[in-house]
Amino acid sequence: MGKRICLGLVLMLFLFLCACTTDAEIDVEKEPTAQSTDGLSTAEPTVDFVATAPTHSKLYLPEYSTQQIFDYFEEVVLHTEYSTGAGNSALVQKWNEPLRYCIYGNPTDKDLAVLTDLFAQLNGISGFPGIHAAADGEPENLTISFLDKESFNESFSEFINGEDAYGATQFWYYTATNEIHTASIGYRTDIDQTTRVSILIEEIINMLGISDTVLREDSIVYQYSNDNTALSDVDWIILKLLYDPAIQCSMDADSCSAVIQELYF
Repeated sequence: MGKRICLGLVLMLFLFLCACTTDAEIDVEKEPTAQSTDGLSTAEPTVDFVATAPTHSKLYLPEYSTQQIFDYFEEVVLHTEYSTGAGNSALVQKWNEPLRYCIYGNPTDKDLAVLTDLFAQLNGISGFPGIHAAADGEPENLTISFLDKESFNESFSEFINGEDAYGATQFWYYTATNEIHTASIGYRTDIDQTTRVSILIEEIINMLGISDTVLREDSIVYQYSNDNTALSDVDWIILKLLYDPAIQCSMDADSCSAVIQELYF
């Protein structure tokens, strides 16, 4: 009897030690897990987020490479036709101060509507200094004149050199900085309205520091046609590049190329 009691006590002690060992292993090896009220785990899976750079800039058009855009930019911005001064027209010329205009002569309602719409679009370009009608007592730095043929030829005789021009643009810039500060535009009123719309827009764009192109037939500044009555997509890209703060007056072709590669991709 005594042996059975001793064996029983030994067996109970053995089972007790096994139970303690198992509990200890569970406490060490398992991490606590959040549980919902229904007994299911509520732990959320870990998700790794990888930041990616944009594939293209907002200016990018798939049909035009960066090199093509620079070629167009170089043609019309770094080869300016209609400036007066001793500065270098192979360097960037543009406005840095707001344009304050006055209109003279006899524009039609359509002429004024076209200009108003164009000015609103220009004012939406990032970096553009702004264009608005000169207020009373505010000095103008842009004159826009609508003239009959005789008055136009007389006013711009030295500039058009006897050509049968429909419109003309002339601007002046500081020779030390290449910053445009004053401009004058003339339009003839004896031509049909559709042609006038084309000339109206073209001369304004020329006045901003963009010359005529022979490379792009769809451009509003295409040298051999007055048929286009709106800026092309590339025209807008060139304008946005020119007036981006990263493009500065007096920059040369190499400097502009480096910036354009950063802005247009």
